[in-house]
Amino acid sequence: MINSLAKWIWREGDPQKNEFVYFEDTFNYKGGKLTLSICAETDYIAYVNGKEVAFGQYAGYPDLKFFDETDITEYAERGENKLSLTVRYEGVNTATHIDDGAGVIFSVESEDSCLVFSSESTLSALDERYVSGSVRQVTRQLGLSVDMKCGTHGALNRSVIQDKTKNIRKRPIKKCVIGDAVKAHPLRNGLYDLGREYAGYLYFKYKSCKSGEIRVAYGEHITDGGVRYIIRDRNFSFTFGINEGEGEICQKFVRIAARYLEVFLPLGCELVEIGILPNLYPLTEKGHSLCGRDADIYETSVRTLRLCMNMHYEDCPWREQALYVMDSRNQMLAGYYAFHETEFARACLALMSHGVRDDGLLELTFPAKNTPAIPFFSLMYPVAVFEYTEHTGDVSLLDEVWDSIKGIMNTFVSRLDGTGLVKEFTKPLWNFYEWTDGSSGKDEPSYSLILNSAFLYSLARYEKLCKIKEEAFFVNTDAIKDAIVREFFDKESGLFCLSDTKKNTFSELGQAFAMLSGLGDERTVDALKSGKLIPASLSMACFVYDALLDADKNNADYVLSDIRKKYSALLDRGLTSFPETLECEEGFEKAGSLCHGWSAMPAYYYKTLLEKER
Repeated sequence: MINSLAKWIWREGDPQKNEFVYFEDTFNYKGGKLTLSICAETDYIAYVNGKEVAFGQYAGYPDLKFFDETDITEYAERGENKLSLTVRYEGVNTATHIDDGAGVIFSVESEDSCLVFSSESTLSALDERYVSGSVRQVTRQLGLSVDMKCGTHGALNRSVIQDKTKNIRKRPIKKCVIGDAVKAHPLRNGLYDLGREYAGYLYFKYKSCKSGEIRVAYGEHITDGGVRYIIRDRNFSFTFGINEGEGEICQKFVRIAARYLEVFLPLGCELVEIGILPNLYPLTEKGHSLCGRDADIYETSVRTLRLCMNMHYEDCPWREQALYVMDSRNQMLAGYYAFHETEFARACLALMSHGVRDDGLLELTFPAKNTPAIPFFSLMYPVAVFEYTEHTGDVSLLDEVWDSIKGIMNTFVSRLDGTGLVKEFTKPLWNFYEWTDGSSGKDEPSYSLILNSAFLYSLARYEKLCKIKEEAFFVNTDAIKDAIVREFFDKESGLFCLSDTKKNTFSELGQAFAMLSGLGDERTVDALKSGKLIPASLSMACFVYDALLDADKNNADYVLSDIRKKYSALLDRGLTSFPETLECEEGFEKAGSLCHGWSAMPAYYYKTLLEKER
């Protein structure tokens, strides 16, 4: 725990955006176990006697923050010791962080006393090893970039007390672990290949005959002949000031994901080595009995899942690093079968529950605020919580998240109108379902097949959760089913149209959700396998597979065949993790991610269909 005497502090003066501050304090050590407890806004790196001991803040909310607890005994010496910190205050809202003003709070405890705690006496100054005040962003979701320069720190002064919450809980999950350095191999003209996709921290070694600046760009492909690192308002590169002579630099404030690195050197500078320090969440993978291409697809799916696990589940480690309900629902479900660990999923679900908006829905990502929330994704939250209880047997989570779940469902129930349906939401909410024609939410609000069928799908799981909580459930689901059939079902074809404004548009995802809600007939099933409907993307194919398997377990052969076809083609392209969509890097106006957690669902189907049979 952080000692009760500790105060939130910052340097003198008004903080600027993307500011890096150096803090210094001392403590006297007489022996025994030593523990550093710390919470920072936005991030930190801690040192004892000049040796790095901890880094990486678990992001929270203005009224709920988290502290790290690190055993620093091995770094301390008897007598006086120096504790120093570099703390980054980003000062902007992103997809993974809510700006709550600058500050850090810490204490060092021995077995029987507090040796030092953050206070006005803690010395602080700008850390001149980093470029403060730069507002160049990596991406809108990731926030501001971090550049480094040559320097130490300014003149040290007493710190200033900051007014921030004392509701600080212990980090609910383990910290990621730095692995052995992965050295990149030169290809040509400053271009380097790591061999496959990695997530972690950039490092390099150099020799230079004079001071200067090195720029390093990173990316997942070299389709253009080099790293595609500037994509409209995105910039996947860092700059580093260097001194004359030999040096080594590692940047630990921005976790990157890449396969390729491109280095731009000043004259007179030689790159000795460059690579990534992998940073993965520590867990044990479950074994498998697959072979051949099935084993390749399964193992790449698991690798994709692991690359997308950091402070929480990430949609993609390269472009966003954000926690979404829909993305993480897929990741959790696959993870129950791939890993011997479930506390990570529990922590993500708990973090999401704190991101409730005034309208009862959840924010788009977590922790974040004032996002273009997706109502469909909010409906998947009760689904994800139900699946967690089903796979773990842990119902204690419900006490923590129940108000959020009830708020979501009450919001939808209250919007049932005279048609018996829920109409889509108005802007700034985003009526998104998936990245295919007719489902990306660019039209005016309408009565949507997917939204209303997903509502029924979520209600079915909510009803089961209500039984666990011993609470009443009063929603007339039969009336909603009747309304869906009346509005969307085409009796001649046996298909459901996408919306009341798209009567002649039919998608796989739409039919799948209708079927999963107990609707449709044999013609709907046949259409799902016909290849004639708007196809489901990699992320949403799971609902198509589930609908087919619910209709007839013998459809397992079709499901496995479809997985093999799509994912073998991706492996044949040389991918070492699975992408956001089948368009790969050319999607999203050439900003498509080649590592996306929601596309790793083959791990789930191989375990439940193939290995279950064996």
